[in-house]
Amino acid sequence: MILAVYRDTFSFSPQVVRLPEGETLQVMRSRMPSLPDEFDEYGVICINGHPVPRDLWGMLRPKPQAVTEITFHLPAQGGGGDGKNIFATIASIALTVVSGGIAGGTLLGGLTGASVAGGATVASLALAAGVSLAGSLLISALVPPPSIETAKGRAVQNPGAASADGNLLEPNGPIPRVVGERKVYPPLAAEPFTYFSGPDEVVEAAYILAGPHRIRDIRLGAASVSGVPDIDFEVREGWPGEIPIGLIRRQSRTEPLQAELRGHIVSDEDGRTISTVTGDTATAAPQVQIVATRDAPDEHQLQVIFSQGLHRNGSETALLRVPLRLRLRAIGGSWVSLPELHFQGATLRQLRATIRLVWTKDAAATPSASGSEGWVEARKAAPGQAVAPASQAFAADPYFGTSGPDYMDAANLEATGVQHVELDRYTATILLDEAVFPRGRYEIEAQRGASFLAANYSPAAYTCSGTVWNFWGWQGTPGIIVMSRDQVLDTLYILRSVSIWNEPPLPSRDLAVIAVRARNRAVDRASCVAGGWVRDWDGTGWNDWKVTDNPAPHLRDIWAGSENLDAVPQDLIDDQALAQWRLHCISKGYTCNALIEDQSIDDAARIVASCGYAKPIMSDIWSVSVDRDRSSEAPVQLFTPRNMRNFQYTKAFARVPEGFRVNFRDASRDYDAHQISVFRPGSSDDSGRMEQITLEGIVHEADAIKRAEYDQNQAQLRSTFYSWEAAAESILCRRGDLIAVQHDMLTEWSGAGRIVAIITNSAGDIVEIQLDTPVEVAEYPFLDQVPNLAEEPNLALLGRRSGVAIRHGGSVAVHPASGGSGSSVEFSPPIDPDDIGIGDLVAVGAIGKETLRLMVFGVTPRPNFEATITAVDEAPELWQ
Repeated sequence: MILAVYRDTFSFSPQVVRLPEGETLQVMRSRMPSLPDEFDEYGVICINGHPVPRDLWGMLRPKPQAVTEITFHLPAQGGGGDGKNIFATIASIALTVVSGGIAGGTLLGGLTGASVAGGATVASLALAAGVSLAGSLLISALVPPPSIETAKGRAVQNPGAASADGNLLEPNGPIPRVVGERKVYPPLAAEPFTYFSGPDEVVEAAYILAGPHRIRDIRLGAASVSGVPDIDFEVREGWPGEIPIGLIRRQSRTEPLQAELRGHIVSDEDGRTISTVTGDTATAAPQVQIVATRDAPDEHQLQVIFSQGLHRNGSETALLRVPLRLRLRAIGGSWVSLPELHFQGATLRQLRATIRLVWTKDAAATPSASGSEGWVEARKAAPGQAVAPASQAFAADPYFGTSGPDYMDAANLEATGVQHVELDRYTATILLDEAVFPRGRYEIEAQRGASFLAANYSPAAYTCSGTVWNFWGWQGTPGIIVMSRDQVLDTLYILRSVSIWNEPPLPSRDLAVIAVRARNRAVDRASCVAGGWVRDWDGTGWNDWKVTDNPAPHLRDIWAGSENLDAVPQDLIDDQALAQWRLHCISKGYTCNALIEDQSIDDAARIVASCGYAKPIMSDIWSVSVDRDRSSEAPVQLFTPRNMRNFQYTKAFARVPEGFRVNFRDASRDYDAHQISVFRPGSSDDSGRMEQITLEGIVHEADAIKRAEYDQNQAQLRSTFYSWEAAAESILCRRGDLIAVQHDMLTEWSGAGRIVAIITNSAGDIVEIQLDTPVEVAEYPFLDQVPNLAEEPNLALLGRRSGVAIRHGGSVAVHPASGGSGSSVEFSPPIDPDDIGIGDLVAVGAIGKETLRLMVFGVTPRPNFEATITAVDEAPELWQ
């Protein structure tokens, strides 16, 4: 069903009509009683505030899931303007879809709004509504909620780094910053660099935050980093001029391959005969693996691993050799053969090794090789196999040596003809001269050969047991390999393919950095308690560097701090207003402890300001409008029919949920996500409709409850919007200001005028003012004080007393009237002149109800130096 609410002009009792779903707008219009006769000719029907062409009224059937509001309007009558103000109506009908829950997001909310899970997104599965109360509050709030937008199709992921490869920043991605102080999981500045260092595996990682931060309580998982062995760490707070991080000086891009460099597939009968199971002898031979570098690295590593060791029958004395051949080519170029490499070992333990391709301007190498385990030989040439099937001789590119012996091992380092290669137990380094191998993107092909016993091998002749073997092929028919694989464990994997650049991973020095180097350990969920350093107010300026959770200095830092590349000029910021708001936050205990990541300046400012029940003002000055208890304050402006026109108001009829399920980061639970239920007054359980909201920046349960209750109450207390038009010189107010309004639509006893004469007594106090128009003034508060009841001409005013609101000196003061007639108003006792002058605007009404106190919601410029002002109720009950 669709609930249609219709209110006659000047009527306070709405008429309610229930209409079936699925009907066209034309049928809906025909079912509405009491619409003006001229509606069919001049009326306008809007869906979600957008006018529907008259020709489509009979075609459109609004769907409850998509419609938040259907309104019927007549064009604005008189008063100029363009006639497009939908509030300027003679008849206004709000059709609220029952399953939609509210009468339009733009009509609810008042001054502040609820924090919605990711902005306007709510947990719709938990609702019986298509538009939530929290969502409408977000749209219409004078002080919008401290929530994070997810409208870009992304979900914000704050915690959740497992080991050292989580929370990685995208290239040119935004770097988070902490407002206040809280536990965070900083993102990685670049990919962690994992490499082999001798027999160990080492990981290097750098975690960063934007701008200077106080860093403490660094943890890897649940353990404090200072208590974990085999971990080195370094911290920089991010101040200008700090010494750069020295622990990490390289960055890398890693492709975690875990790809096997497969050897021969042999028969199970003897472990040496080539298997014919595949049907193709060639597929039983070792297969190649191809990897590619990133763009122009300084170094590329193939990190290889013998996962089960390298041995025959468990012997640690029978040394086995595994040969490898590699080729290299620039993308789109020709293959270049690199030297053949031999790795040797006899052990049951896991073996780790690295092949390094290093681009350098000085490629001179010192001949070297391991004598037992590890990289023991490099060859620039090898003869081909003569036994069928015969193979071609191998030759590396001439760059790697043209004269001298074809191989390099520990026994012939002085006489070797192999150049640009260095070998040791764990690392084979191939030096590539940039003049021969220009930097760029390269493909690398790797292929292993068959294992063989080192004792049977002659490096000078390249023979095993006196015969030249093609270690990548076979001999005879059926083909056999150089040595049986029975009882041999030589499984070899390329674990990682890593491009490395010899430059720090940090984009700049104005970052808070935690650098970690761990040996044989996983860096698990690196976290810390971080507090953003900001300039705080010291009584004369924003000069005192502090870590504080007061929202005011953080809002100013967002606007004018070093992290804003287009900072707001200092002279445009209302520092006095911010300083006053700072004190207000202190007195009320308002705090903000938020992680700002991937938000715009406007969104970040909104989140921070909302935690202090305020909204940023960004116009001719940059300031804040603060929602607070204004009961003891005087309005800054008075509006009556003398300085406004086209006054109207719109009331929303909301189905308020039973309560909110509130999500927030609970400081008492180590900032883990916590959910509580906050029920509206009169509700005590969640059996009815509940809405889910998320509060960002609020980390204490008491504050979360207070904010949720405040947001719930707004649907009751600030669901009416008032609007009118005024000339620019009459506005003198801005969003969030307290104003006074009087109009005969609000009260039957009203009058307004401007002062044309002031009469004072001998002491200079005012005893009477005269206005430029007659007003009705009641002289007696009680009937028994009327001297001649029968002759009293103003019977409607009996039993009442008048109050007078006068705008002067930048505020509106209210005084009781003792009498008056025509355009004269008298005061007894006299009132203080206090800058009251000729031309001041005066409103006369029942004492205590002279005006309606409202808060400015918005000021929209119009042509001819006019503006439309929208306001909501002051609602002092929110603060009780």
